[in-house]
Amino acid sequence: MKIADSLSKELILPNLGAKNKVDCLMEFAQAVAKKLPELKKDEIAHTLLEREKLGSTGIQDGIAIPHGKIKTLSNILILFGRSLEGIDFQAHDNKPTQLFFVLLAPENATSIHLKLLARLSRLLKNLSLRERLLQAKDAQAIYQILCEEDEKL
Repeated sequence: MKIADSLSKELILPNLGAKNKVDCLMEFAQAVAKKLPELKKDEIAHTLLEREKLGSTGIQDGIAIPHGKIKTLSNILILFGRSLEGIDFQAHDNKPTQLFFVLLAPENATSIHLKLLARLSRLLKNLSLRERLLQAKDAQAIYQILCEEDEKL
């Protein structure tokens, strides 16, 4: 499964307004609930925050991959967000996080969930890609960059 199969332009947030981890995850939850009203913002936020309690999904190099499983979700969703200022996401390297990929999966999609997490990790090892994502002018440009790079994997 490709990243582009689960990513939509409406779920790309090129200018996150959040200044901290909790507000950042709430901003993503709000975006999902707006696109899919059958999903509740509080349930999404709770799922992501509970996962963060196990350990930060802020990995390194300005990247975080918050993820979780939602009982009422029927398909995998990938969101992308960018904070040019950076957010303290308690990343492993203690650097501010600028690029966020949020992966939400149905409860019964463990295998695909893990495969997509691995695919995102491989994709984000590319320094050139990370720089292009930071420089992209809008959600459309970000979407195009991600689709192009996803095809190369």
